[in-house]
Amino acid sequence: MSVTQPVRSPRRRAPRNSLNPDRILDAAISLLDRSGTEAFTMRALAQQLGVGTMAVYSHFRGKDEISDAVAQRLLDTIELPPAGCAEPRAELREVCRGVYRLFTEHPSALQLLTLRPVRGDDAITVIDRMLGLLRAAGLPGTEAARAHVALMQYTVGSALWNTRRARALCEEGARERVRAKLDALPRDRYPALVSLAPELLCVQDNGMAQYERGLDALIEGLLGGC
Repeated sequence: MSVTQPVRSPRRRAPRNSLNPDRILDAAISLLDRSGTEAFTMRALAQQLGVGTMAVYSHFRGKDEISDAVAQRLLDTIELPPAGCAEPRAELREVCRGVYRLFTEHPSALQLLTLRPVRGDDAITVIDRMLGLLRAAGLPGTEAARAHVALMQYTVGSALWNTRRARALCEEGARERVRAKLDALPRDRYPALVSLAPELLCVQDNGMAQYERGLDALIEGLLGGC
């Protein structure tokens, strides 16, 4: 008796000559944001594009070159306010918000920028703008440098915290499990946490608002009476 083998659907390929660097980078960003740098391979990228792997190599020399190009494209999306559009503190706040939005909307950007040295001028432009604004706000050189690092550490850390939390809570029933665990805590052992659990969950669910609140407090603390 013969056994009929299942027929595999042919892989959909892109129309001939439709592949270009912009399309490759669009697909790379989508793949990176969805699956992370660990799953980013030339084969996976080619499969997403519906082409053979060598077709991608005809536009980029390899994964590292694509990663650099993706990082530069994402950095270029940071919306910097026009220079001098507001007083330094307000302008500094908008620059930080732009960096935070990039890292939360494209989690892969954070991974790429920490795994490989930054190439190009986009990241340097952001750093220069922040340092200039801190100096314009009245901080001397060393304090401006320290304030810049503190703001970037807070911004990157907040983006990482919120993107990982959002991804974890996407699992079915995750929020209910967290609430149930908090409800089950003994009040006599964790009095502060039990009493503030509803408030804690509320502020953690509003990542951008919480980031902005902390950012305002940090800027005020760093600049003080400047």
